[in-house]
Amino acid sequence: EAMDAWFGGVKSMFLACLILVLAWSLSSVTKELKTAEFLVGFLSERMSYHWLPAATFLIACLISFATGSSWGTMAILYPLVIPLSWALHPVTDFILYASVAAVLAGAVFGDHCSPLNDTTVMSSMSAGCDHVDHVRTQLPYGLLGAIVSLAIGMIPAGFGFPPIYSLIIG
Repeated sequence: EAMDAWFGGVKSMFLACLILVLAWSLSSVTKELKTAEFLVGFLSERMSYHWLPAATFLIACLISFATGSSWGTMAILYPLVIPLSWALHPVTDFILYASVAAVLAGAVFGDHCSPLNDTTVMSSMSAGCDHVDHVRTQLPYGLLGAIVSLAIGMIPAGFGFPPIYSLIIG
């Protein structure tokens, strides 16, 4: 029974480990291709720095939802977002902090809502409910949190709105 349980655990964690390895590989490829430098050069003239936290948050939500991995999302986005945020607005650090927070918040969204996430799979299995039903019931709450985070957190932060007021309003 112990060996069966161990193999069951290995089987359930294999996808999560595979996603992490692929995310780390993709992160290494983006470093080698100098993707951050390309994005800085391409977006510095085309995008206002005010919108970087909101855009980063949306991209992080999409990546984490598609992969089911918050750590993978962070491994992919941090090497791109940190140099980009500093290059777009090096005068003050509020864009940098808001962009780092946007990656974290977007990664957590996918971590909670993605049907591929290991904790989503394990929680539906442990509760004895259908996996798709579990995802369908938690997705509206996650989307509400994401919309509130975008509207009250990321967009105002990009324009320099003090975070304490966003917390109070939220």
